[in-house]
Amino acid sequence: MRDAIPLALCVVLAHLAGRYLWFESFRHFLPERSRSRMFLSFFILGGLNVVFYLWIFSNPAYLIMAYKSALVIGWIPYVLLSFYWLPRLIAQQIFVFGMQGLWIPLLHTISILTVLHFFGSGETPENLYLELSFYLIYFMVSLPLSAHMFRHMIPSRQLINDKAYGYYIALLPILIAFIQIPVSMDPGLWTMDKLLARLISFASFFALYRYVALQAADLENEVLMKSANEIQQRAIRFFQNNMLLIQASMKQFSILRHDMRHQMNMLYGLISSGNQEEALQLLRSYDEHLEKTAIHPFCLNPFVNAVISVYIVKARNAGIPVTCRMNFPEEVPEVQERLSFALANLLENAIRVSEKQDKDKRFLRINLQTKGRQVILCIENYCASPIHFDKEGFPTTDEPGHGTGMTSIRHFISYYKGYKSFSQENEMVRFEIYFTLPEEGGSAAKGRR
Repeated sequence: MRDAIPLALCVVLAHLAGRYLWFESFRHFLPERSRSRMFLSFFILGGLNVVFYLWIFSNPAYLIMAYKSALVIGWIPYVLLSFYWLPRLIAQQIFVFGMQGLWIPLLHTISILTVLHFFGSGETPENLYLELSFYLIYFMVSLPLSAHMFRHMIPSRQLINDKAYGYYIALLPILIAFIQIPVSMDPGLWTMDKLLARLISFASFFALYRYVALQAADLENEVLMKSANEIQQRAIRFFQNNMLLIQASMKQFSILRHDMRHQMNMLYGLISSGNQEEALQLLRSYDEHLEKTAIHPFCLNPFVNAVISVYIVKARNAGIPVTCRMNFPEEVPEVQERLSFALANLLENAIRVSEKQDKDKRFLRINLQTKGRQVILCIENYCASPIHFDKEGFPTTDEPGHGTGMTSIRHFISYYKGYKSFSQENEMVRFEIYFTLPEEGGSAAKGRR
């Protein structure tokens, strides 16, 4: 019983350490309001396991096999509890669990080699306790590296969820880890040949980790290329729609001009006959017709104005009240195109989210202001459901086919070294971005509302 207590405590600590790596991988997908309860549930499970391990470790005849079984399969209840707290991203979690199954045996192998070197061979209870103690020490020493790796361990949704072979990739590391189970359960585990085999198997961890990292870089390039194609298509649609508005206004003005001579004659006759009230009524009617032919620019910059005009019409057609304040330079080469399409992606997302909300709570606020070379863009809309943010503070979704817009916005912010704030508070989603115009754009004339 004396040997069972430290072994039970160390095994539970080892399992909880594994949960910390899982938490580092998915911390940005776990709601902050439930994290304290989540941690408490893991510690309660750990306390129950301490009692259980004390019981199975109390028989010296089965101590070694019980110890190995606790290490090899004792993590399963913790994994099931992890699925409970994060029922989304199942494929990504399976992948991360498998990568833990390749990383943790490496630390155990190094710990075993340390015990063999300093304390001799033999799987005695004392050596088992020492091995676990060294494992926890090596875990803490390597934590900065392992935490960094596991923060970037999640495969992209495009690789896992949007591909037919995604779950095969997710299962690959855990299948490799399962191959080590017979070796781990072998009573003669602590032999150099088997330890060497476990070290070699760690190569698969490095290969898979690099694969995920390189795939993420390729995906970003792919998304940027896709975004560039969408930008070209949207540019055509924006200016086509803007041209339709201009053509409709010109048509109305042509009709009004055709009737102008007749209206003027009527007005002259009414004034001459002293019918001032009827003359004023005719002028008011004429003013209303003129107003219908007017196109009110939101911004003197043609690129930004085209985007704003199209999406304000789209929002109002969807029953979304819009408030718009714009002040952006009339001509800023390169920036105006990039900003227009980033703005289009943000407005597209805001309108799509707003359409799902109660009609009496919908709103869209757009504010783009320039002072000198400093630019601030702020977009606000209502959203009752909670939004999940990734590790960089951008909203994320599990829905296939989404994510290209946010990637292009991320690239815009990075390209102009801007600062962004994406938040949700009191059911209001607010996006802000601050950036500086290039020197050659600083002298451009300022647009006014």
